[in-house]
This record gives sequence, structure tokens and C-alpha cells, in this order.
Amino acid sequence: MSSRAATVVRALLALSVAACSSASAVRTGNVAYPPAAANAPVAVFFNERDVARPFQVVGEVDLDDPGKYQILTVKDAVPALSAQARTLGANGIIIDATTPVKSGVISTGIYARARAIRVLDAPPPGAPSADGRP
Repeated sequence: MSSRAATVVRALLALSVAACSSASAVRTGNVAYPPAAANAPVAVFFNERDVARPFQVVGEVDLDDPGKYQILTVKDAVPALSAQARTLGANGIIIDATTPVKSGVISTGIYARARAIRVLDAPPPGAPSADGRP
């Protein structure tokens, strides 16, 4: 393979890696909860006042998705942010920042950052609520 062809291949590989989405979770504080089940519900809030119950921040989660051939919104970021929050044992997220990421002529991705929280008085999954409903 010629050096020019090798350079083109390396450039294409770099671009394909750069076009992938990435998500991360970083534990904060000194309390560690076990990871939640993959299907455990995660409440979504856009302001900490909306939580309206005591909670503890257990970490920070973020998503950077270039949205290759898509137009993404915050709604598209919620599943990935929730999945990362579950790894920290969180049962809620407070979305603090979202930014559209123009990644092509027709592509608009999204960057989102949220606090992973543990609502302290939340009933265990599947337990009936105070009014008796499951």
C-alpha cells in the first residue's frame, strides 16, 4: 500500500471513530450504590426544584452523539443518559445542559450533561405507591 493510500485509510479510520457517540458516568460523593437493573425506571428532570423530594447526587453523566445522518434532540439523549445513571445506582437524572452539535450537512447531533441522582424516599421498584397503586 502506498504511503498516500495509508494516509487516506488512517484519516478515514480517525473520522469514523470521531463520528461515534460516547457516553460516560463519573461517581461523585462518598456514597456508592449498586448499579440499578437495566430496565429500572429513571425519572427525568430539567431543574432540581422539579424533583420535589430529597435526593442525593451520586455522579455526573454525559453523552456526545454526533447524530450521523440524523437530527437529534434532548429526547434522543435521555435513554443513554439514563443507562449511564443506572450504572451509578441512580434512579433519576437532572439534565443540566444540552447543546446541538452540527456534524454534517443534514446531521445534527447532541451533547448533554446531567446529574445522576438517587431520590431518597423513592419506593423500591415494583412496590405499591402510598395510594396503593403499583
